[in-house]
Amino acid sequence: MFRRFPHIAVASLAALTIGLSACSGSTPTGQQTASQGSNTSEATQSSASPAQTKKADPDLASKLLTGEVAGVTLKKLDELPDLDSALKGADAQIEPAGCLNTGITQLEAGATAVTQTGVVSLLLSSDSAAPGKYKEYAQKCSSASGTVAGSPVKQNIEQQQAPAVEGVNDLVAATVSSESTINGKAVNTKAYLLIGSVNGNTVVAQSMTLKGGEPSSETVTELFKAQVEKIKG
Repeated sequence: MFRRFPHIAVASLAALTIGLSACSGSTPTGQQTASQGSNTSEATQSSASPAQTKKADPDLASKLLTGEVAGVTLKKLDELPDLDSALKGADAQIEPAGCLNTGITQLEAGATAVTQTGVVSLLLSSDSAAPGKYKEYAQKCSSASGTVAGSPVKQNIEQQQAPAVEGVNDLVAATVSSESTINGKAVNTKAYLLIGSVNGNTVVAQSMTLKGGEPSSETVTELFKAQVEKIKG
């Protein structure tokens, strides 16, 4: 299934949109500016002091983890997905309005690993504000539905207790479930993701299943921590 629809894996690297860019028939790669955020009074999960203002690492892409990590084999992506508008150009009608825009931009590098049950993914962004923007997105779009290319889609996001990771600001943990139809076949996915900032950069790690079952939060946490340590040097 992953060989037939590699763009599913790419577009759902962080389960950040409805996760069905396969319906558009293309893999978006362009980057856009961050979407406008909404006000929120809920405190963001953090395992460090309040977010520090630092410039992103100009050599961030060179610090991407690849190869054997956390029990999976990561391969660098040649093209990066547009996580702030993954269904750009597709006939997508999703409610609530704005739930196709995650606010995660400025991607510098990414890697994926195909497993027996799904895909494990890692992304690096130079936007340290991305975790807060994604949290606002997750709150606003905790339950979203509509159609993509005429096919019905549903997505549910549940924020989870984030693990403690030293040196990481604004750490957000979430599970994302989606239901869709691709080429007449039902596709149900479930993902666990972590997103947080370190040294002015943002790390996104995710495990997604396409064959039922629970994604591995342990793998995601181990992968996230390993990437954070490499960025910290």
